[in-house]
Amino acid sequence: MAEEKPSNEDVLGGEEETYADPLLKIKGVTPRLAAVLRDAGYFSIESIAIEPPHILFERVGERPGLFGLKKAEEITAEARKCLKIRVMTLEELEIEEARRQVITTNCKEIDNLLGGGIRTGELTGVSGAYGVGKTELVFTVALNVVKLLNAGSWIIDTEGTTSAARLLQISEGLGVPLNSVKKAVVYSRVIGTADLIATIEHGHGVIADRNIKFIGVDTLVNPFRAEYPGRDLLPTRQFKLNRCLRRLLDYARMYDLAVLVTNQVHAAPHAASPYETRPEVLNPPTGGNVFLYCVNNHLYLERVSSRLFRATLIDSSYLPRGQAVYAISEHGISDAKEKKAEEAAGS
Repeated sequence: MAEEKPSNEDVLGGEEETYADPLLKIKGVTPRLAAVLRDAGYFSIESIAIEPPHILFERVGERPGLFGLKKAEEITAEARKCLKIRVMTLEELEIEEARRQVITTNCKEIDNLLGGGIRTGELTGVSGAYGVGKTELVFTVALNVVKLLNAGSWIIDTEGTTSAARLLQISEGLGVPLNSVKKAVVYSRVIGTADLIATIEHGHGVIADRNIKFIGVDTLVNPFRAEYPGRDLLPTRQFKLNRCLRRLLDYARMYDLAVLVTNQVHAAPHAASPYETRPEVLNPPTGGNVFLYCVNNHLYLERVSSRLFRATLIDSSYLPRGQAVYAISEHGISDAKEKKAEEAAGS
């Protein structure tokens, strides 16, 4: 009679075992605890390794005899041991950066400004006043991910501005099959900061299940401004905002996906110099230094005329400051045809 192979529940040690559940590779994680961790949104060794122990404990909760803060500290340490510490040469880093995928914004000028488009492995910030196309940019990039990468997009909406009709209208203009869009684009409507944080922190499962290559948050700062007004609550607001941004950046790097986060602006609290023309000084982005430090590339959008808009790359970790003109059409973000017509008439 053939010998029965042991199941994952029977095998928790030894050097040559294989595991259907990657979490069981972490020393100290039993099948029962692995199920609890999955319910809390942790599906991989990396998802445990990058988590601060106190946040892991906060999300999973006290489980007498199974899980507590000390256990959280133990398994996060063990998860990090499972991952190899990688030290790269500059040549290897260059090769890795070249492998990142680039997603077009549908506007050649903006693409050129960003070195080709929105990149995977990075967090792109977009700030601007009402009606300048921040949501349209999220929609356009999300649909281009479906079209060009044959992957999923996840839109997280804090303002209730996402419209299925508008997404389908843009997808028709881009030539993306409607059936593909309806299945590949997933949507989360969040209410308040607690809901936003919980939604983002459960992202491991969504990303894995839906083959997500793009996350668009529109807008990230909105609920924080509503719930934490005034200077007294500023430290709490910035801490929670930073927690969201760091998690999104972790996703971008861990899963090689693109993240685009939109942001609001506010009036400057002091009078600017009469010679000052930089938009980020005249109407600064909200979110403060926490937002500015986390994004790899930061676009500032503003209206130029009734039909034309301007995007300024106000900060980047590797690209020079510059500007681009764009339009908003039934196909989403697009090239500024009016500008081309003016240039042709002038020549």
